[in-house]
Amino acid sequence: MHKVGTSQLLQRCIAALVLAVTVPSVAASVTLPNQSQDKWRWFEIEVLVFKHSPTETVAEQFPWQAPSSFTDAAYNPLVDYYVPEITGALAGLPPCAPPSLDESFSPATLWCVQPAELDPLLPQNWQRRERMLASLAQAPAQIIDGLGGDVTKAKQPYIAPAEQFELAEMRQQITRRGVGTPLLHMSWYQPVFGLEDGFKVRLFGGQNYGERFAPSGYLYSNDDHELTPNELAQRLELLLAQQQDTQLQFSARSEDQPLAPPPFLIREADAPAVWELDGTLHVYLVGNYLHIASDLELREPHAVNWQPAALAAQAERALQPRSDGEFLRSFKLEQLRRVISHETHYFDHPKLGIAVQIRRTDLSARRY
Repeated sequence: MHKVGTSQLLQRCIAALVLAVTVPSVAASVTLPNQSQDKWRWFEIEVLVFKHSPTETVAEQFPWQAPSSFTDAAYNPLVDYYVPEITGALAGLPPCAPPSLDESFSPATLWCVQPAELDPLLPQNWQRRERMLASLAQAPAQIIDGLGGDVTKAKQPYIAPAEQFELAEMRQQITRRGVGTPLLHMSWYQPVFGLEDGFKVRLFGGQNYGERFAPSGYLYSNDDHELTPNELAQRLELLLAQQQDTQLQFSARSEDQPLAPPPFLIREADAPAVWELDGTLHVYLVGNYLHIASDLELREPHAVNWQPAALAAQAERALQPRSDGEFLRSFKLEQLRRVISHETHYFDHPKLGIAVQIRRTDLSARRY
């Protein structure tokens, strides 16, 4: 299969951006409950998420938790916002000609499609949305400015324009006073269903730690060297010498630390993004009462002096001490609250804060 060169790949990325803004794209299908659309109750939801300015003692008050995986969200608006779906547009392009020795730019090399670019499962597909997201060093925006829409005609949730924000002054005060750093500010329209329907919205932002950290929170290894028999013998001799000199002492792992990392954790080509902020927000109705369930995480790299649980791993650590290890520590903000529309509600945590407003629309009343 033809391998696209660096310069050509850049040209293709430019073409993708042009396609994204010039060709109407259909948003990824949203999993909506099986309920008659004429009974949907639509609300506008504005969310401001920020991390508090660091303190010296707050990190010691929480357990060492690894990042969670949020795969149960029914609505994932930021993926469409950051990486528009262009597979349909690419399918309308003519097939690329066979590769030639001349790689000079021409419209024919730009406006054509390779077979791999139409198969979302192939790793050669450079425009796969997960790969493009994972390549970002951080989320492209903190303030999400959507295209908006007409709630009376909407068939899917949609992102509202930033000019509708009512929490903009709060965001500016947080920044001006230095009490925190905004990570995400957005507003969207959605139908609100019951608790059992599980219509959760995924939110993410901030830095992408996926280049350094695996989704498990462990650092990727920089060395995948396989030891030779001579190297193994030398390490065994060193281990015995440490034991005779009483330098090697085995002990139980401290309960307030994560398990030691695997010896070799290599980053795969399709490793996912690991966001500084990630999680879901679930807005649902119980009768006529609105509820908000937040399940958000703030991830931060923290130094850790690894103390493995297994004796063999402790011996490995004695041979290659890792006193400056790091772990991507996760701080969870998991709260449930019954709320009133058109009021500002706060979900607070020593590391993370959320302000939420739920505003009624012309279609918010119960519809029989």
